[in-house]
Amino acid sequence: MASVSFISTSKLVSLLASADPQKALRVRVLNATRLSLETDTFQQVSMIDLAEEKIIPGDSPIEIPAPAPKLSRKSGKYQLVAFGETKDTYSLKDLLAEGLKALEKAKPGTLEKLSLVKKSTKRIVANNPEDLFDTAGLAETYGQKLVDGWWYGTNNSAQETNAWLERACECAGVKWGKEFSTSL
Repeated sequence: MASVSFISTSKLVSLLASADPQKALRVRVLNATRLSLETDTFQQVSMIDLAEEKIIPGDSPIEIPAPAPKLSRKSGKYQLVAFGETKDTYSLKDLLAEGLKALEKAKPGTLEKLSLVKKSTKRIVANNPEDLFDTAGLAETYGQKLVDGWWYGTNNSAQETNAWLERACECAGVKWGKEFSTSL
């Protein structure tokens, strides 16, 4: 019977980064459970065992333990209820984006008001991605286009996501928990 392995994308990215910190190797699929990391001349450097979620040296039985995965934002199923419509999303980033879009659609001008709100070192929306964060360069990694003319910050915990959506409701004059809510 054939064996197929599944691994979360964040774990696979973490394993690849650990096995190839210089980002110089190529990846080849060996079978349903193993990837081979190789040089340009097809010399195997290491393997990734998908079933065990670990890195294995290419020519050695000695196991290199994979580093503990970086704690990431929770992914799963999140529900947004906005103005009587329910929408399922599968990440906090998408929940925030869909919520902000729904508020702007129902109450135009919400994004403009929300762009004036700045918590410590960041805004949640801005017309220019560089205005999202005080630290230069963060917008390249954590800024994403929301709608034409607007960008939003994507690096938010569940608590921050909810807080930003509550603040957006205040800006829109919408009752949190009545006209607008999330499953968080």
